[in-house]
Amino acid sequence: MKKIGFLLTFALFSGISLLAQSQAAVNVSEGGYGLLKTNIGVNYDHGWGVLEDGFAARVSYEFFSNRRFTVTANALYSSTEAAFKPNDLSDGFNPKDINLNGTHLFGQTGVTSTFRSRLFGKPVFALGMLNAEWGQGGFARVSGIAMGLLMLRANRSTQFGIGPLVMINTSSRIPAFIVFMYRHKFDDKWSLNLYGGMFGVDYNPTPNNLFSLGADIDVKSFYFKPHNELLPSKCRFTSTSFRPMAKYRRRLAPNLYFDAQGGVAVKMSCRVNGVTGTKKYLDCHQKVAPFIRIGVSYTL
Repeated sequence: MKKIGFLLTFALFSGISLLAQSQAAVNVSEGGYGLLKTNIGVNYDHGWGVLEDGFAARVSYEFFSNRRFTVTANALYSSTEAAFKPNDLSDGFNPKDINLNGTHLFGQTGVTSTFRSRLFGKPVFALGMLNAEWGQGGFARVSGIAMGLLMLRANRSTQFGIGPLVMINTSSRIPAFIVFMYRHKFDDKWSLNLYGGMFGVDYNPTPNNLFSLGADIDVKSFYFKPHNELLPSKCRFTSTSFRPMAKYRRRLAPNLYFDAQGGVAVKMSCRVNGVTGTKKYLDCHQKVAPFIRIGVSYTL
């Protein structure tokens, strides 16, 4: 598949704040880190590279919860516009000939379950995700993720956890690896956050405003039908970028957030696989390019 585990790790920490009893004071920073449940979120991004306009809408609903378990239904709809040049692809493939350019739609529905307990006197957080994915040509595949975190430290100012993450039915050549999270509050205004592939130094001048400098790992993917005898009948495109950025988030109303971010996207990987399997059929070239993104979310 790709390094999608890093991106998905962001969502995996939705239950981590339950492990730290000190998280009672809610401010705008929790709109970006450690939310218990996200109801609705939409965002638009524009890049000045081969991947241009993008849109995503996410909906989730936690329909079961007790002291140890939660079960959440979730859905994602996104679109990505690709504009590759003929010399951007490896092995002599032309992006127009294989239908890679243009606007591509991606859909995902699934269920997420979390579990909280204690091990060796330390809090433990486990998560399982099962998703069905759609794209051009209809249904594509079912995939899953299983993850566990042992919270080595979870007090008022610092939370640190580490554990394994395993991807199921993935095209990634590394289907299992170690993930970790670290969050430290220096005071009421300054904090440091490192969740999987997301890093940020956050400043809260007021409870309703957040400024952040940091970086994340961004993954864009979609399915397409290349109509080329050298490629599978349906393929999965995946682009993974490292994005240093500046971010601003504002709470507009209780549970309603606006955020804007901008920076540059640096290619980590860009390739085409089959729907499943680890075989890579082609690479793609991407220059370092600036981007902007705006979004609105309503959360609980």
